[in-house]
Amino acid sequence: MKVKIRGIYTTALTKLLIEKGVEVVQPSKLTNDRFSDLKDDKSATTIIYDKDDSNGVTISGTNAEDVAKLIFNHFSDSAIRKTEIGEIYCGKIERIDKKQSNILIDLGGEEGILPLQNYWGMLKEGEKILVQVKGKFRGKKILSDKLRIFGKNAILIKDGFTKISKYINSGEEVNKLQKISDELQKEGWGILWKAFANGKEEEELRNEIKRLIDKDKEIREKFDSITSPQKIEDGVKVFVIDFGAISKKELDDLRKNVVTTIPGHHFLKSGGYSLAVDFAESLENIDYNVISKKMDSALSKNGPNVGMFYEIFHKKIGKRDIIFRGIIESVDKETQTVVIKRRLRPGGRYDGIGGTIQPGDYAITKFKPNSWVVEHTYFGKTGMQKGKYFNINTPVETYPNFARYIDLEVDVVEVGGEKKVIDMEKLERVSSENLIKKELADKAVKIANKIIEGE
Repeated sequence: MKVKIRGIYTTALTKLLIEKGVEVVQPSKLTNDRFSDLKDDKSATTIIYDKDDSNGVTISGTNAEDVAKLIFNHFSDSAIRKTEIGEIYCGKIERIDKKQSNILIDLGGEEGILPLQNYWGMLKEGEKILVQVKGKFRGKKILSDKLRIFGKNAILIKDGFTKISKYINSGEEVNKLQKISDELQKEGWGILWKAFANGKEEEELRNEIKRLIDKDKEIREKFDSITSPQKIEDGVKVFVIDFGAISKKELDDLRKNVVTTIPGHHFLKSGGYSLAVDFAESLENIDYNVISKKMDSALSKNGPNVGMFYEIFHKKIGKRDIIFRGIIESVDKETQTVVIKRRLRPGGRYDGIGGTIQPGDYAITKFKPNSWVVEHTYFGKTGMQKGKYFNINTPVETYPNFARYIDLEVDVVEVGGEKKVIDMEKLERVSSENLIKKELADKAVKIANKIIEGE
């Protein structure tokens, strides 16, 4: 396995993977200075890069599954998921939902959604259509009729646009890739260059493009030859790992064995404070514990503060994040407990508590840094309490304008003074599927039982 790593977790993960016997290649100049024995090998089979929200990493490539397992197994409160993107189907138009502006597509045993505004062809129910999966929403596949053909170094798009990976910084490399792109655009192709393309010979890249064009032709010929809804081409498997608060401290421990690392390094960097961290770690002859405390003090002045609009990122295991939004009502400076008032959208149902959310209903949400529980108390518009919901999660990470945690599925609700555990089967599912570690699942169960017992 040859792995290329980029992003805020690079040093820690390079240290970990080297210890696990994995060959890390194509290091950045900074990483090469820290690990003198790394090779500038252009033949990486797997790449690791930051998630868009910086709370973890995305792993793709030939050995992605093996590398993902090595990383996931090392950290205490991480969560992993496998996604497949880009599957290609021969679908059949079932019906047009004009109210939702969607076309419902039969994919052969399941239904997909093709947004109406993204489709420019003639529509006729019962006709077949060539579509590709872009993602999922509420359990249904979101489709596009503009195909992307995935290769190792590039993604080819008919009548698409051109983009070069942000991890390719060399002017010489960019010019080489742009030259190939300009030629392809004249032939009606757009291309997305992956980070894998960096440093590759032009001949190798051109040969891959030729193979991708041939593959596009094969897919369309296969589509023309079949009549029933079915999958034509598998997608690309990608692994995503989210790091909880404890995992970020474990990443700090790995990194500080290589280079100066202030306490909370990965917590701060994943929260958007990279420049402050880099400056602090550049100082010499300084007690870094003191620096870390001063940074915490400076951040706390910016929030959370009473009257602020605040967001809580409720990260679901293997699903889309949920964002709670509200106004801060109080902050206890001693316990650091934050209290937020949230207006609830009428029409939905109270999970576990029962009943429909009415106009004027609201929630009072309480949490404090590093707590394993976030407490929601629900009220009607007259102030009558409807129930309590104790969300069990990884330790809460608190920043000036948002908080974040990974939801651990199992929860406790209290209605009329009676408490009960709910969603235990959801926790058992994510644990049995190895999306979280068994030890973390056991911890969640213990916390739920303590809440029931009144501790």
